[in-house]
Amino acid sequence: MSDYQRARSPEQKAERMDAIMDAAEGLFRELPYHEINMGLIAKELGWSRSNLYKYAATQEEVFLGLHNRANRAFLEDVVSALSDAPMDHAAFAKGWATAAGRHPEFLRYQDILIAIIESNASLERLVEFKRSFAEMSEPVNELLQRQAGCNAEQAHELYLQLLYQAPGLYNHYHCAERTAEAMRLAGLPPTEGTFEAAYADFAKMCLDHASER
Repeated sequence: MSDYQRARSPEQKAERMDAIMDAAEGLFRELPYHEINMGLIAKELGWSRSNLYKYAATQEEVFLGLHNRANRAFLEDVVSALSDAPMDHAAFAKGWATAAGRHPEFLRYQDILIAIIESNASLERLVEFKRSFAEMSEPVNELLQRQAGCNAEQAHELYLQLLYQAPGLYNHYHCAERTAEAMRLAGLPPTEGTFEAAYADFAKMCLDHASER
């Protein structure tokens, strides 16, 4: 058991939560979500379960925090990379897709967000998460308005289209070794191309459509 000291100040509590998320993130790189639990996270930290429960009631709450952290990093990257917008749609789409490819951890969290992560978080924590999500999305929505020449509602719709397509495409081009082996044994051709190229094509299509409305 590591030398655990209970956090007293808001800063200390934030540090403890960061440590919890780091531990969970490390586990998620090695294990599927269904094999991770609070006991395993506590063990990774060298804490008791009771100490872990002082900061998070469920592992879903931990993963909400991870999604929030990864989403912020992704959106900041996108806004920085595409700050010269408006530009040619193909160039913008390529920049967006390239930025998405730099954040595979976010795409993995997004992939399980609605069906798994949100299912066992408290309503209070979920409301907090949704508010944070909306606040973080404002700069990228403004970016999409400039690029597509659309209004705020259309930009938000465009952002959601881009957001929800990315995890599925990423999984297609980065499938698990077991899935790749099953495809080979089934006589199916290997996946060709890259996530970034396919996602850029999709993003350009969405931008073209939004600009025509």
